[in-house]
Amino acid sequence: EKFALPAFHRWMEAETMGMIKNALVVVLAAFGLPFVYKRFLTLRAIDPTYVAARYTAGLLPSYTFEEDEFYSADGAPAHVAEQRKAGFMKLAESFKMGPKGTAKEAEMADGLSDIRFTDTNRVPFQFQKIVRENLKVASIVEKSEGPVLTTIDGEEMIDVSGSYGVNVCGYDTYKKLMHQGWLKIKDLGSNVLGPVHPVINEVIKPLREITGLDEVSFHMSGTEAVMAAVRLVRFNKQRPLVVTFGGAYHGWWDGMQPGPGNERFTSDVLAVKDMSEASMAMIKARASEIAAVLISPLQGLNPGKPPPSDLVLMDSAMRKTNDRMQDYTNWLHRLRKVTAELDIPLVFDEVYTGFRMGQHGATEFYGMGPDSGLGPDMIVYGKTLGGGMPVGVVCGKKELMHRFDKKHPLRVNYIIGTFSAAPMTLGAMSAFLEWNKESKGLYENGQKKTDEFIESCNKEFIDRGLPMRVDSLTTVWTVLFSQPGRYHWMYQYYLRSEGLALSWVGTGRCLFSLDFTDAQYETVKQALLRAGERMQEDGWWWDGSAEGEKNLTASTIKGKMSYEMVTKMVGIRK
Repeated sequence: EKFALPAFHRWMEAETMGMIKNALVVVLAAFGLPFVYKRFLTLRAIDPTYVAARYTAGLLPSYTFEEDEFYSADGAPAHVAEQRKAGFMKLAESFKMGPKGTAKEAEMADGLSDIRFTDTNRVPFQFQKIVRENLKVASIVEKSEGPVLTTIDGEEMIDVSGSYGVNVCGYDTYKKLMHQGWLKIKDLGSNVLGPVHPVINEVIKPLREITGLDEVSFHMSGTEAVMAAVRLVRFNKQRPLVVTFGGAYHGWWDGMQPGPGNERFTSDVLAVKDMSEASMAMIKARASEIAAVLISPLQGLNPGKPPPSDLVLMDSAMRKTNDRMQDYTNWLHRLRKVTAELDIPLVFDEVYTGFRMGQHGATEFYGMGPDSGLGPDMIVYGKTLGGGMPVGVVCGKKELMHRFDKKHPLRVNYIIGTFSAAPMTLGAMSAFLEWNKESKGLYENGQKKTDEFIESCNKEFIDRGLPMRVDSLTTVWTVLFSQPGRYHWMYQYYLRSEGLALSWVGTGRCLFSLDFTDAQYETVKQALLRAGERMQEDGWWWDGSAEGEKNLTASTIKGKMSYEMVTKMVGIRK
């Protein structure tokens, strides 16, 4: 009896500890393993380019090519470097601005950070010094007529930049729309804010009909509208995560811009691989955490795939493009069905594509309009919808648009803006929507003309042996290069020299407004061809295929760039 009770206590203690351990194992299995599994699925789905960009941006050292290296950065022989130098100097002569342009450019470059950024962003950093010294692009214009812009020195250019996606109708049409908008609200004035002008109903009603959604919210830019949409879905679903797809752009707000250009770590934005089963699996597994999945419909132009190969002939290349488009459409339809089943809002970011990819935008183009049963839960608009005025609009289902919690009065979703629904903007939007309603034929003709332009250009590129192609998504088109090289960025300067105004090429986009004439399509095509032939003649597309030379490949270019960076980091390169 003396020893039995303590022994019993020890036995009970051991049994209790065993039960606790078993319970902990059960709890870990119930909660820990699913957590780990979800993180595994997330890591598998994340687009690696964003992660790599974030961690290499602070490590990559800056260095500058001097003249001897500027012309032979890809390992080209001396005679090719001399050929390039002669072509560059000749090109520089054509970039000499008139007296007005020279003075204004110098004045603005000193005080306007936006110009300094776009100038810097246009050219790889190693080449910037010499380019800045010799190629001055005067983007200071004072007149437009159709798609033709006139600089302050009287030089005319055909605009294929589309004003970053704004110009769908044509600049002359926007002038009329803004005048019509002013006539609608002139008695009130443009800066009476707070009260709303009755013209607002001429905007809300057609937008509800076009989208099939319940409510409309007005903002001052596309980026701000995306900010509002994300805040709305997070507030109303009470979930933290937002899913986007690699390569998509949803504005410059640091809360929605993972990867390059953003110093903030966006842990609540998951940028995943597009058209990927890994991404679909992750969305299903983390549905209870996801406030929304955002779509940039422009991804259909090249969703997660490299540019078409130069080995593909014209007819099969066009067929490949069409097959890819159908694959992306099928992906969107499937994604819509999955998100609907999981109660995850699907948000279409149509700031760029709205009323461009068709009379009613990308939802119509992809067969996801209001009568399809596949429509998104929210659509964000901007750019062209403003009828020439800056604008952002969110259209959404009623349950996603609440800005206060009925059950918790102190829980408020604060979204507001001084110039939201400003009278002048509403008037211009109303005029634009009236124009849009009668413009189905213009959209169809613009699509047809762009398709013909793409096919004709690509045939000529192949016939002339130029290592480039053009591809399009409705009236949005882009220049692609079909062989590796370090000087593709030079092509934009040759295009500028041939009289085209554009923002960027290669990974960027060009646009046709719906007022382009047949003669202007042909002018753009000839400019592309002449610029390409000049690039070829000046040696920028040297490929190392001549006898005794080493072929230029993507691997050799990467190797050379890696060597440059390493020698800079260890102090060998100045």
